[in-house]
Amino acid sequence: MQSSSTLPSCFGPPPPTELIDSKSCHDSLPKLQSQGAEARVWLLDLSDHIDDITPHTQAAGKANISVGNGISVPKLHHLSQLASTVERGVTKAICKERFPKKYRHPQLDVSLTKSRTKAEARCLLRCTKGGVACPAVYGIAHWSSSAYSDVDEGHDENGASSSTSANVLSIRAITPSACLFMEYIDGCTVRQFLEEQSLNASSIEEEQPPELKRPRRHVTTDTPNTHQSHEDRITTKIDAQTLLVARTLGTLVAKMHAVGVIHGDLTTSNVMLRNPLSSSNTDWKPQLVLIDFGLASSTSPVIHHGHNNNNSSVNNKQTNKQQQHNPEEKAVDLYVLERAFLSTHPESELLVEEVWRGYCLYYKELEDMGINTDGSLFTHVSKSVMKRLEQVRMRGRKRECFG
Repeated sequence: MQSSSTLPSCFGPPPPTELIDSKSCHDSLPKLQSQGAEARVWLLDLSDHIDDITPHTQAAGKANISVGNGISVPKLHHLSQLASTVERGVTKAICKERFPKKYRHPQLDVSLTKSRTKAEARCLLRCTKGGVACPAVYGIAHWSSSAYSDVDEGHDENGASSSTSANVLSIRAITPSACLFMEYIDGCTVRQFLEEQSLNASSIEEEQPPELKRPRRHVTTDTPNTHQSHEDRITTKIDAQTLLVARTLGTLVAKMHAVGVIHGDLTTSNVMLRNPLSSSNTDWKPQLVLIDFGLASSTSPVIHHGHNNNNSSVNNKQTNKQQQHNPEEKAVDLYVLERAFLSTHPESELLVEEVWRGYCLYYKELEDMGINTDGSLFTHVSKSVMKRLEQVRMRGRKRECFG
């Protein structure tokens, strides 16, 4: 094992010992990308493990974990197996670690951690099968950290001896972290892209005459500890590129909803842009990727595959059952995205409208392609979601006004 001085710094329990390879140098240790109350995200360097791939590790990598709905993912025991499951030439991967929570009962903690990790993997694989751009799933591992116990076994927190406390602590000390290994997406977030575009536009405007400058949005702050009574917030740049990103985002979200996945945390920080805009690229098309499906859930898909016999009433009943959808879940998903835009990117209303335009256009394209026999289905889906979005907005405004 690595010495404690070389372990990556993080809050909570130390990372699983399997992530810390004793043969790796300090530069190839996992790097903490982000951490929340539920999970930590690590960036892994697989270059040191490619040479460790043997027929034994490849055979061990054939063990699978069922995540539900007949979907299975590889079960990993060590990082050399991960290196054998990724595509050739891939040297980086993401590990999302749901670490143990000491405030939960150990058995409940293990159950929640495993079920949530499987649900996230299931939604990712469902999106991948439906052609939605999202990280590829490499595998799942349940790894323990032997250093996770800050109370002596056989004593409770007050120092009293207790056999029950000993049993709980012994379970807690071996409570595993659930690690979901995914594809590393290189690029920037949509939030970073929009902020960078706005900052660049602002710097250009500073060199222009005052009459050509756009007015900045003033936000009043009543906090007594602030050094200034107001601050200038740079307005979001609206041009052909940012509108194209917004429309592409709307299409991507519509495609995700069509395959029966609700993201649950749609923000501009949870959408990656693989190919940031460059001055040399005149025919630029943004490649967006949805990430962080930790709060995602499954619903009835709108798109179904296969042909139906119109003369068979049984097939028609099955088709109607598959085509049922819940506009409430989709509308709430869109409302979260709308609030994220308006709160993070000032004066981005035009971008939000472009997102809705891309969302509706995707369903109209499906209708024009004639994927289903019922030509009015997709128009009905988009209209019902937009109508329900208005109702969700009204509930949100009422909650803001009356609490």
